[in-house]
Amino acid sequence: MGTELLQKAKQPKSKHHVVVRQDALAWVCASSRRSNGTDGIVGKSENLDFHIHFTREVRNYMKATSGKTLIGLHSLSKHYGTHIVLDQIDLEVGSGEVLAIIGPSGSGKSTLLRCINYLEPPSGGTITIGPTTINAAQPVSRSELSSLRRRVGMVFQSFNLFPHMSVLRNVSLAQERVLGRSRAEADERSMQLLNRVGLAEKAAQFPGRCSGGQQQRIAIARALALDPEVMLFDEPTSALDPELGLEVLAVMRELAESGMTMIVVTHEMGFAENVSDTVMIMADGQIVEKGPSTEVMRNPQHERTRRFLRAVHDR
Repeated sequence: MGTELLQKAKQPKSKHHVVVRQDALAWVCASSRRSNGTDGIVGKSENLDFHIHFTREVRNYMKATSGKTLIGLHSLSKHYGTHIVLDQIDLEVGSGEVLAIIGPSGSGKSTLLRCINYLEPPSGGTITIGPTTINAAQPVSRSELSSLRRRVGMVFQSFNLFPHMSVLRNVSLAQERVLGRSRAEADERSMQLLNRVGLAEKAAQFPGRCSGGQQQRIAIARALALDPEVMLFDEPTSALDPELGLEVLAVMRELAESGMTMIVVTHEMGFAENVSDTVMIMADGQIVEKGPSTEVMRNPQHERTRRFLRAVHDR
C-alpha cells in the first residue's frame, strides 16, 4: 500500500491535481519517521493508520507550501422570516483541504453548502471562492454567479441523472453546454472520468440499469467533468446501503488524496476522522467546534460536540 501510494504521489497530475515534488516526498518521509519510528514509507506499508498519516502529511505539505485560502465565508447568514438557519458563519478552507461537516439534523449543514454555490441565496455576508467574491447585500450579476459556479462542483443526496440518456451523455452534456466542448472532446473527457470512478464499462447503459452506488459515482464524474476547483458533497451516501456507500467513499478518498479541495456534509464518522483534514461541528445554525479531524473526533472540547458524538456511537 505504501509503495503504491508513493508511486501515485510521484506521477504527474492534471491541472486539477497536485504534483508532489521530491522535496515534498522527502519532507513526508522525514515526518513519517518522526511520527512512526520507522524508516519512512517502507516498513509500515500495510498499516492503515500509516496510510492515513502519509496521505495527510502530503496534503499538509501542499497546503503549507501553497499558503492559499480557496474558500472564505464572512458573516454568512440565512433566515426564513424569523427562523435563523445560518447565524453569522465565518469559515476559511485552504486549497487542497478536505473539510468534513457533521452535526445533528436541522443544524444548517446542507443549507451552508447550497449557499456556497448560491443555489440558496444567503441573507447576508460574503462568499469568496478563488478570485470571486459575492456580497449578499448587493445585487448579484449573472457573470458573477457564473464565475462562482464554474469553480464549484456539487454532489447531492439524490443522483439527479437524466434517465432517458446514457451514462456517457449524462456526463458529457454539461461540458458541451457550459464549457463549449465538442461532443468528441466531451466524450473523451467523460470516458476518462468514468474510468477514474470505475464505471467505463457502463458508458452505453442507462442510469436505471446501474445500482445506487454506481449512479452516485456517475454523478461525481459529471461534477468533475466541469473541472471545478472545489467539490461540495451533501451526504452523498445517505441514500445508499453500507456496501454501496463504500464504493462512493472510495472514490471520495481518491479525490482527497489527489489534492481536490472538498467540503463534505456527512454522517460517515470514519470518513470524517480518517480522510478529512478538518472536522467542523454545526448545531443550531452555528459552528460549535472546528479543528484537526482526529483531535475533534477523539477529544472534543465542547459539550455539544461530545453529546452529538455519544449519540452517534451509542445508536
